[in-house]
Amino acid sequence: MKCDYMVYFLLVGLFFLIIIILLNKPGLAYIEKDEAVDEIPASLTCKWPPSTPKDFHSEGGYNITLCVRLDPRLSPTRKPKKYPLSYVFRNWKGRSIISFEELGRLSRRFWKLVRYPEVYRTYPQDVPLKQIVKAVKAGLPVTDMPKYNFPIRILKTSKSVCSNSTKHDLVIVVKSGILGWDARTAFREFMERDRARSPKLKVGVVFSLGLPRKHGGRLFNREGNIISLPEIGGDMLKQFDGKYDAVMERINWEIENYDDIVLADYEDTYYNLTWKTVTNLRWLSAFCNKYHANTFMIIDDDHRMNLSMVAPFLKSASTEQMRKSIFGFIANYDKALRSPSEKWYLSYREFPWDLMYQYPRGFSQFIGADIIDDMAIASAYTRYNYAPEDVYLGMVAFKLGVELHNVDSMYDHGQYAIMNTGKQPAMVARRDYFE
Repeated sequence: MKCDYMVYFLLVGLFFLIIIILLNKPGLAYIEKDEAVDEIPASLTCKWPPSTPKDFHSEGGYNITLCVRLDPRLSPTRKPKKYPLSYVFRNWKGRSIISFEELGRLSRRFWKLVRYPEVYRTYPQDVPLKQIVKAVKAGLPVTDMPKYNFPIRILKTSKSVCSNSTKHDLVIVVKSGILGWDARTAFREFMERDRARSPKLKVGVVFSLGLPRKHGGRLFNREGNIISLPEIGGDMLKQFDGKYDAVMERINWEIENYDDIVLADYEDTYYNLTWKTVTNLRWLSAFCNKYHANTFMIIDDDHRMNLSMVAPFLKSASTEQMRKSIFGFIANYDKALRSPSEKWYLSYREFPWDLMYQYPRGFSQFIGADIIDDMAIASAYTRYNYAPEDVYLGMVAFKLGVELHNVDSMYDHGQYAIMNTGKQPAMVARRDYFE
């Protein structure tokens, strides 16, 4: 009998010992329903940026669509936000309210009394963005789900830039069209010469591309208006219309020979430049070291930079300002073009106001390392498709409260010839200036 009792107590003791071990095992401990979770197990993490690129890699590439979870106490469906007309327009009396979607249908006579910058706050999504960004970075649920978190996948990325713990003083992302192989060749040749002139500045360069357009050539439907894309961009689209495989054969050759292409799965056309911009923000955020350098550079493939001027520029502002700001040619008074025949046409539905919020012109910007994650997240909460990519950057910056700083030595397209007349060197300008 004593033996039976001893076995019984041993079994009971062993049972409770197993329970204690299981309850204290990481990932199995009991969590109170309302208790804040400081750290989510890696297998359950839903946050941005990911800890490593492996966290969002699959057989088809890298999924850079944000993983976001709604606070379970909140409803996923929300009514469109409405604003008192007195908030948006001066001298308005009454309690009428209006949504962003309805603003574009208002008579234009109202817009003479529009309030700036108040009206910019109506641009979708008007949500507590700073709070949401903080939650997403911590892997916590959010108060609002993103409406513009379109699926984007990176199919190929460089193995020598922002990969395998590589370190650069400056990473440069070159916005290049899928059909712009001649422009990329010229850019590579220029960089080889410029690096030799500035050997102390370690620069990493990648070209950001999407996929070829399968059909449509140079014709685009913009808000019900057929636009024929002019100049070489349209010519190339027409020439390679229906030649998807031939284009991809050339791109794969570049990838194999140069290892400097970031290839994503959006359709790469002029009117999808905002997709390219979102991809660039997410790639920089997810792949690049944000501690070694203070800023990242983005530039069009038809522009060039003078690295001997870039090096001192990187030290021209305080570390904090460089890391938390956007530098470039800041447009302060640009207005929307309303003619459907214009390449840069914007409808009242897309942007109901005429005066754009200040933004860094699209040919080139420096974006601080401390804000790149925030902007990558905010891109899922800022409407695009369609929005001009530089105007879009301005709207993202506005929503986040990011400062924009003008750089006098950065010249947009033909601006150098008009504004400078050769009096001082350009840090960034069209390639013509450097040839």
